[in-house]
Amino acid sequence: MKHDLRELLLLLYLKNNPKLAHQIYIYSYLGITDVMHNPFQLVGADLPPNMKKSIILQNIPAGEMLQAFISPVENGGYEIENSVIYGNKTGVLVEIGLDKNKIDRSGKYRQFQQLADSMLRQFRDF
Repeated sequence: MKHDLRELLLLLYLKNNPKLAHQIYIYSYLGITDVMHNPFQLVGADLPPNMKKSIILQNIPAGEMLQAFISPVENGGYEIENSVIYGNKTGVLVEIGLDKNKIDRSGKYRQFQQLADSMLRQFRDF
């Protein structure tokens, strides 16, 4: 895979929000139920000014989610913060650092990297 998870998450956020409005996007993989339904779903909403822009990836069949926050950088652009919130259906909610040297080899990192890549493939220009 040519992009790391932070890059994929920012690309996914920008696909529906190229002007970087103050919004949240939730991308969900619902699982394959039959050939008539798209297993991917997108929901977006405006945020109050005191909340950070963010993107959430959900893998509903696995009962897992990842929330990443988008922050401004000095040159006027935006980036995904270096830590994300991971949660699962058993109630685990933990902050995970995305230091590429440490996390790149983990199964969960690759799982969410593949999920983000799969969601980006829904768009014609990816």
